[in-house]
Amino acid sequence: MKRLPPLASVARSAMSALVAASALVAPALWAQVDSWPKQSVKVIVPYGAGGGTDILARLVSQKLSEKWGQPVVIENRPGADAMLGTEQAARALPDGYTLVFIAPSHVLNPGMRSSMPYDTVKDFAPITMVAATPFALFVNNQLPAKSVRELVALAKAQPGKLTFGSAESTSRLAGELFKTLGQVDILNVQYKSLPTELSDVVGGHIHMGFASLTSVLQFHKAGTMKVLGVSGTARSPLAPDIPTMAEQGLAGYDVSAWYGFCAPAGTPQAIITKIYNNVVEVMGSADVKAGLLRAGAVSVASSPEEFRQFIEAEIIKSARIIKSAGIKAE
Repeated sequence: MKRLPPLASVARSAMSALVAASALVAPALWAQVDSWPKQSVKVIVPYGAGGGTDILARLVSQKLSEKWGQPVVIENRPGADAMLGTEQAARALPDGYTLVFIAPSHVLNPGMRSSMPYDTVKDFAPITMVAATPFALFVNNQLPAKSVRELVALAKAQPGKLTFGSAESTSRLAGELFKTLGQVDILNVQYKSLPTELSDVVGGHIHMGFASLTSVLQFHKAGTMKVLGVSGTARSPLAPDIPTMAEQGLAGYDVSAWYGFCAPAGTPQAIITKIYNNVVEVMGSADVKAGLLRAGAVSVASSPEEFRQFIEAEIIKSARIIKSAGIKAE
């Protein structure tokens, strides 16, 4: 009868084989990452073209395309408070060739929806936050209010008469928070895209709206609409002429906009790391910095793990704000 080798010897042999196999596989994997991308990369923007999210996504994607030597194609997929395009990203192959450019709706939807077609945390691999900007309250030029205080007084004098638009959950939350803090009764009009909402504010079809400063700063500078206030505890250095909401009597107005890249869950960590490093590099270029300034945003570079922790914390924080604002899940 043939004598079996000791278990320790078998274990050592198995481990040696595993190490040898890993030594062969690892270079192949790194070679694959080094050569990525070999084809065009799609960035899903779950918002309409022309809004702040779209502007920043195109700014950064153009520089990534130059760096990678491959087209980076923006695909606008607005609808269902950004869930339509985000679901498409969640179902995409986790190979690095489909990314999604997210904004605050990503963390607000879990608290505003009774059911969702994807898991906001489990179905995505955060890559990095790209930029941040305060939220802004903007009104039609013909509205007889030159400040937030005057707008609150006008709304109180005409309860249920003034209207505000919302193209996604963040702008809806911003409007509801304004109602709560200002103790006013204004009506919400929902839109499928921010550009349509902006057009209706300019045209006087609705009275006001709430959006990222990035989305409306160009209209404010052009004089086609008035931005009465911004969120935060300090004025934005990008628009120092616009006072904060807190300065004008609405202390605690805490709604801001931020933007970043995610990939479908299961995307190789090495690819996630490469995209993160490349985004950080392009965000440091002079033309991207200038583009951010024009758009009213500031650069933010967070690691994949930092971005994950931020997203998870914002889901909890947003749910608390939604509850205090009295918004019921739909």
